[in-house]
Amino acid sequence: MALLATASLLLISQVIIQLAIMSMKSDARVVNLSGRQRMLSQKIAKCSFALLSAETNDARSRLFKELTASSDLWRASHEGLRYGNKALDLPGGNSPEVQALFEKMEPHYQAIVNAVRSALESKKGPVDQAALQLLVQAVRANEGLFLKYMDDIVFQYDKESNKKLLQLQILEFSILGLALFVLAFEWRVVFKPAQREIKAGFDIMKKNEEYLNQLFETTPSLTILFDAATLKVVKYNAMAAQLIREWLGVDLSEETGFHDIMPGLEHDSDIACRLLRKIAAEKEFANLEVGITEGKIVLMSAKTIQSSGRTLYLIGLSDITTLKQIATFDSMTSMLNRRAGLELLQYLFEECDKRHIQIQLCFIDIDRLKFVNDMYGHQEGDWYIKSVAGVLNQVCGEQCKGIRYGGDEIIIVTEIPSQEFIAGKMAEVGKQLYKVGHENFKPYEMSISYGASLYPNATAKTLNDLIEEADLNMYEHKKSKKIMRDAAKA
Repeated sequence: MALLATASLLLISQVIIQLAIMSMKSDARVVNLSGRQRMLSQKIAKCSFALLSAETNDARSRLFKELTASSDLWRASHEGLRYGNKALDLPGGNSPEVQALFEKMEPHYQAIVNAVRSALESKKGPVDQAALQLLVQAVRANEGLFLKYMDDIVFQYDKESNKKLLQLQILEFSILGLALFVLAFEWRVVFKPAQREIKAGFDIMKKNEEYLNQLFETTPSLTILFDAATLKVVKYNAMAAQLIREWLGVDLSEETGFHDIMPGLEHDSDIACRLLRKIAAEKEFANLEVGITEGKIVLMSAKTIQSSGRTLYLIGLSDITTLKQIATFDSMTSMLNRRAGLELLQYLFEECDKRHIQIQLCFIDIDRLKFVNDMYGHQEGDWYIKSVAGVLNQVCGEQCKGIRYGGDEIIIVTEIPSQEFIAGKMAEVGKQLYKVGHENFKPYEMSISYGASLYPNATAKTLNDLIEEADLNMYEHKKSKKIMRDAAKA
């Protein structure tokens, strides 16, 4: 009966894990679409702004077409995120916190929707520039607050997803601990040693040993069993042998001690002793963040169990260094991702007033990335993004910090206030990109447009203001390049 109960617990654990994984995939889909909403809203604003300066009917027709497609997808995604959409694989059923954010966003969303709808209706007749300018101003006026609430919603989705992941880890170790408790109970109570049942007892112990081995090998985390008296390894799974060798250069064996796998950081060399005192005092704990050596941080769970008259320490370790890396850096460009980048920018923005320093922000747009994606495929587009990021990292060096702000948008921030510094760096980036495209026989020109803004200044009151200033300067740069190209053709 005890074996059946343990097997049932493990089966339930696997079912719960699979359900949680499905939920995580759904959460990832929601977070991805939420992030895409930001890019779509920016594209709507850009198209609306571009309509004011469109000089030909063909250009205006193209912009109306892009505005229609972007706004339709934007509204469908918005409604799906808020209420659910099976076609978009969006579950709906948002938390009260997310629902409240959507409610606050709604007036700004509706204002943009109405302005875009009116702008699109103007294509049926002669364009009234004054009326169109008012509609564009309405879009721009509400875009900032829409983006703010969209960021808050993305952060809330991410927070709730991380909470689910933490609950999954706690549940996993709880079920494992309960299963081991059932085994310990079986050994101590069900199979009491008796002389007339020695042979049957040995058979049962053998079966239990095999089952414990299976439990160790199938658990999804590094697991080691230590003897509490000698602090030597009793048992470990294959993942433990592999990761301990990678992390510490130690080959696990029965001679390996607890201190051998917990050398600690340079300033925290007595961590093994403190952990042993914690295990002895608390008997069990879960998800304790521990730096076992320089550059390696893990989540540690421990449980004290009794087996065959011995006290054992069951230790589980899960690597979170990689998780933190993923949560901080963009995998494609090796730059800070949007969330971590905005946190850094907000910190630097606030430090300007505290330490009386200046920061310079450079907003970069990868030219014609959409054309490359449409004409040559997204794999080529990804190569283009990686190449631009690689050149930026190489040229800007340690004096600047790069942030992957969006699909084709990158932000560079530096504490060097000289405008000549940014201009010089961007000129060198342009030369290097031309060289990369030429050497790789690319059928398109590799280039960027950029705009810089310096803080403190007289107009930027918030970080969003500063980013918007750099963004507008970037568009001026892009527009001036177009004028130069048109003049050259003429």
